[in-house]
Amino acid sequence: MTVKSVIEAFWQGHSTGNHDALKQVLAPDMTWTVVGTTSPVAKTYEGWDGFFGELLGALGAAFKPGTLNMQLKGLHADESTGVGFLHIQESATLHNGNVMDIEIVDMMTVRDGKIVEVRERSDLAAVNAAFGF
Repeated sequence: MTVKSVIEAFWQGHSTGNHDALKQVLAPDMTWTVVGTTSPVAKTYEGWDGFFGELLGALGAAFKPGTLNMQLKGLHADESTGVGFLHIQESATLHNGNVMDIEIVDMMTVRDGKIVEVRERSDLAAVNAAFGF
């Protein structure tokens, strides 16, 4: 698989909430780092448990069902380095009534057809405001 096709497969699985499809392209020992120091969500999540359980699980519990909207804004892959970028717009209404509406850029490292590392950047001030941190 090419770097681009792996990232496209990730997007398809992520945008539809298909965890089985995501596991086809995420290495079991992958790391997902929300870059920053000003938010409780900014840390490194280890492996599938960290990504699916700790990160996505917490977000899913905070969002009102049916309000999550993700839109692909861009995707770039550099086959020679094994690195690609996924740019999305994400919005959701939280159970606290606040709306989170942010752009996210994920830098993904792909090795042997699997995403092994992701570094996510977003407006953490907007995340904190939405979650009430």
